[in-house]
Amino acid sequence: MRFYIIGLICAIIVGAYFYGRGIGNAKCQIKNLEQTQQTQIQIIKNKGVINDKVFKTGADDIRRILHDKYSIAE
Repeated sequence: MRFYIIGLICAIIVGAYFYGRGIGNAKCQIKNLEQTQQTQIQIIKNKGVINDKVFKTGADDIRRILHDKYSIAE
């Protein structure tokens, strides 16, 4: 009878170990996905700010000024 009880306790301990390991892996994956998502959100915000600045400065106007100033015709 002792052998069965010891085997049952060992089986419970081994099962708890693998269950906890699975939970730990899942939490780690979730944390990594959240960090990746936050990085992507920051990149998108930065691109929006950069594109907004370029749009407001008038890239076409800058090109025209440079063309007029540095043309070969002079």
